[in-house]
Amino acid sequence: MRTELFLAGRYLKPRRNAVSLITLLSILGVTLGVAVLIVVLAVMTGFTDLMKEKLVETQAHFQVRPGYGGVIYNPEEAIKAVEQAGGRAAAVIQSPVIVQRGRGLDPRVVMFGTSAGDLEKNGIFLPETLKKGKLSLDKGEIVISTDQAARWHVGVGDKILLHTQQRLTQMVDFNPEGGVTLNKNASAYLPAEFVVTGIYSVGKYDFDRMILFVGIDDAADLLSLPWGSATAVFGWGPDAFDQKKLVESIRDALSFLRVVTWEEENQQLLGVLAVEKNMMFFLLIFIVLVAAFSIMNTLITSVYQKTREIGILKALGASDRCVTFIFILQGFLIGVIGSVTGTLTGVLVIFYRNDIMEFASKTFHVELFPKQFYFFDGLPAHIVATDVLIIVGASVVLCTLGALLPALRAARLDPARALRYE
Repeated sequence: MRTELFLAGRYLKPRRNAVSLITLLSILGVTLGVAVLIVVLAVMTGFTDLMKEKLVETQAHFQVRPGYGGVIYNPEEAIKAVEQAGGRAAAVIQSPVIVQRGRGLDPRVVMFGTSAGDLEKNGIFLPETLKKGKLSLDKGEIVISTDQAARWHVGVGDKILLHTQQRLTQMVDFNPEGGVTLNKNASAYLPAEFVVTGIYSVGKYDFDRMILFVGIDDAADLLSLPWGSATAVFGWGPDAFDQKKLVESIRDALSFLRVVTWEEENQQLLGVLAVEKNMMFFLLIFIVLVAAFSIMNTLITSVYQKTREIGILKALGASDRCVTFIFILQGFLIGVIGSVTGTLTGVLVIFYRNDIMEFASKTFHVELFPKQFYFFDGLPAHIVATDVLIIVGASVVLCTLGALLPALRAARLDPARALRYE
């Protein structure tokens, strides 16, 4: 094997030059394929991991809910069941609202009615989350996001008005034949006025754009619900990624209510991300496959160029197996070198990914990673060792298989005819 390896390495370069241009192009093809695969899979993995992290940060680990459109009139019972199972819980009133600032209306908002203590206790609001003001949800106080503050042109101490769908729809009657009429029995109402006490940012675009916080009693008044009730009970366990036993225990204790985990709530999104990662690997592995065909073409040319040398080797006693291994090892060496350089290139690109993206955006005047679509301020990436091993292993195997046909062609050469080759 030592002789075959020596000759394989010797054949990778020509007689007069230190490096063969054809060999360099073959290695470059493998390098690019491996680098692209590593970068894309690292970004997809980082995107998925950061998405899960932000989902866990901005959502409850699980939610205890009533039937569709219902209300939990005694949330303390559900909170007690969660705490007995080993979790933490908080009663929440959640509903879409319409924000009015001056004469402008913004319906793209969801209100969370809860207490400031529950937000801090359950980790939704970390010290770095609050950007301005204070986390206070007393009567008539509201906490909004930096995105909302910019959208509505408000700051700490300013006032905004909230409308609810329930109150607005009570003002009119819907005719079965079509059209609406004024509900004569409905009384006029004034929107609820709130003072902005704090401005937050969790770094997840859709959450920052939509969610605002008020006290739970204010939320109950807005929705005409009795004080002490809730639309859901949010729960948190010791580990958001390993809570099967905890959730089963709560479901057994609260069989008359629904318990929905954050994975079930976001099942479609997480499934799409997993499928996209697998599809990216399947599609981009063809880059390495093209490089393997390039290696095959290179080695076929090499076999014709070295016909006399192969004839001399076989005349000196080299077996068909020995000649086969020489050319297979050539493909293997190209695969290994290309995989190593591709891995280093991929890691380097990932390390400087945001700088590269910023440079490309400024050069071509195109925003490559708009946060309104991808929810994050920067391009996430996470290199997984198993992904790298699979990519490198697949590349080396494909390159080695690409050398198999030229190797068999070289092994079949007749020594006498090879020595007469011109």
